[in-house]
Amino acid sequence: MTEIDGVRERVDVSWTDLWELVDSMGPEALATTGPDGWAIKDHLAHVAAWEQSLLAIFDGRDRIQAMGLADVERDTDALNAAVWELHHARSSEDAVAYFRDSHAQLIARLESLDDEGLELPYFHYQPAAKNEENSDLPVLEWIAGNTYEHYLEHIDWIKNLVSQRI
Repeated sequence: MTEIDGVRERVDVSWTDLWELVDSMGPEALATTGPDGWAIKDHLAHVAAWEQSLLAIFDGRDRIQAMGLADVERDTDALNAAVWELHHARSSEDAVAYFRDSHAQLIARLESLDDEGLELPYFHYQPAAKNEENSDLPVLEWIAGNTYEHYLEHIDWIKNLVSQRI
């Protein structure tokens, strides 16, 4: 198995776990809001927005704009708050559609990568970031952080939200 095959498998397995959890809920459950104000559907839109950011890396586009944002500080907490603000009024159905569509786009893009592409540094895809912190790390780090590692975090948060409803 090649490295990219292993990455694709990790992405697929963890996304399938997240999707099966989401698919077991109806629109009402997806709209359930936790104490932090985030509904389950907001977690889905958040994951999709970060997948859009990842797609922008490969295309050499601005990651913030790809997330649908403008004039936002490039700080994770600020970005997450802006993503929530942008998407929290979406219906559950619309959030799920965005979630599924973003993931389909990402999978298509990952299919075009090979092992060499995984090992290229971030700045290869984002030349303007050449002098930024961690820009010399392989793009694999960004794939992991915005896919399988990220999905697992949100599975835990969603399960916690569900358990609070019971």
